[in-house]
Amino acid sequence: MGKKQLVLAFFDTESAADNAVNELKNWDKASKEIKLGSIGILVKDDKGKVKTQKLGARHTGAGAVLGAIAAVIATGGLALIGGAVLGGIVGTFFHKGLGMSKDDLARIDKQLDGGKAAVGVLASDEEAAAVTAKLTELGGKPETHEVTDEAVEQAATAVEAAPADAPAADTPATPEAKS
Repeated sequence: MGKKQLVLAFFDTESAADNAVNELKNWDKASKEIKLGSIGILVKDDKGKVKTQKLGARHTGAGAVLGAIAAVIATGGLALIGGAVLGGIVGTFFHKGLGMSKDDLARIDKQLDGGKAAVGVLASDEEAAAVTAKLTELGGKPETHEVTDEAVEQAATAVEAAPADAPAADTPATPEAKS
């Protein structure tokens, strides 16, 4: 264990991303081979700030990773989250735990312009190819990033400790029912 894949798929509209998430949830329920963890959506609000929609009650998994990405993009890594300078999180989390550079973050930010959205799924190594194929089938343009368990834990800690008005602290878009 120790490593997972963040599958990040870009969609032309937030509505298309929402539909993809619903389809992923249905696929997950119907398949014994696929058991997805956390799913989240990245979007820009009407002021151009990157926000997350965590599709679950807890700030773990993809929701935490996307929340940290949103916070870094929105603040350029200069905001304080939970008393820790995000710049430090950028160094550890993005370069080591997620393998993302500042250029990657700038590219993600740009891909969210014009009402576009990204769906993020934290998948096991065994599920990543199937999730990528499914998101492509649903109209997304996916990319994958390897994520360590330590990076997910760091992101969850940072997002949970974020002030209520921080970019990554949005409320869940739709509560996920436990089955």
